Amino acid sequence: MASTLPGFAIVAGVVAMALYALTAALMVRDLRRMRHGPFGLIMTTALPAVLLHALVTWLQINQPQGFYLGFFAAASLVAVVMTAFVLASAVRLPVQNLLLLVLPISILSLIGSLTGETTFAPRQSLGPALLAHILVSVTAYSILFMAACQALLLGYQEHVLRGKRSLGMLRMLPPLETMESFLFTLLWAGVAGLTLAIASGFAFLEDMFAQHVVHHTVLTIVSWLLYAALLTGHYVFGWRSYTATYGTLIAFALLLLGYFGSKLVIEVILGR
Repeated sequence: MASTLPGFAIVAGVVAMALYALTAALMVRDLRRMRHGPFGLIMTTALPAVLLHALVTWLQINQPQGFYLGFFAAASLVAVVMTAFVLASAVRLPVQNLLLLVLPISILSLIGSLTGETTFAPRQSLGPALLAHILVSVTAYSILFMAACQALLLGYQEHVLRGKRSLGMLRMLPPLETMESFLFTLLWAGVAGLTLAIASGFAFLEDMFAQHVVHHTVLTIVSWLLYAALLTGHYVFGWRSYTATYGTLIAFALLLLGYFGSKLVIEVILGR
């Protein structure tokens, strides 16, 4: 589907990648200086990149043949929503460091959008119920993706503190308790969205084998169970630290494998 994008969309995608890279370079510079620069400077480069990324994603999804939600378009949609969430959150919350993980993901998703092709057949129309399901699913995936990135930073922070190594990057991160609290806030929000996505998804499930969604359905439910167990364990038994980090990453890995793994195999590798 990359070939159906108009020329200005390809230019917009390239500019967005350049702005993402510039934003990442500014953040790496601040990391080396061990101090945050003005957030307004980050917004100056990152916000136009997100807007251009959103434009490219919309043009790829809204094809003349119908709505296209193939592997690369879906990945780009989740990436741009996640990046927008991080930027919006960073205005009031100490989550600016998440951009160091999110920006490369957005760049990769744009590369896929501009160069990748799949066998996904565009839908002529999306009913209100299906559109609501897609929006809820994308929101849930984006928030849980943010939670996985937050878990990586939290795991790194705890690893350094326990090993009594040089603080280095830790001077740029909020206190451990703040990092952990924000992680579970993301998990609660993400799991609430995932619950709605799973419930609404069953309305469109007729034959999971014929629709090639058996792996997606099973892995998504297993992921939800792991998230639910992690949240229950945290608030009942006080689970935290490495348990929270590894639990979050394992649950998200299953979620990622269930949806994007299945789409990658079916649409890109097998070409069905």
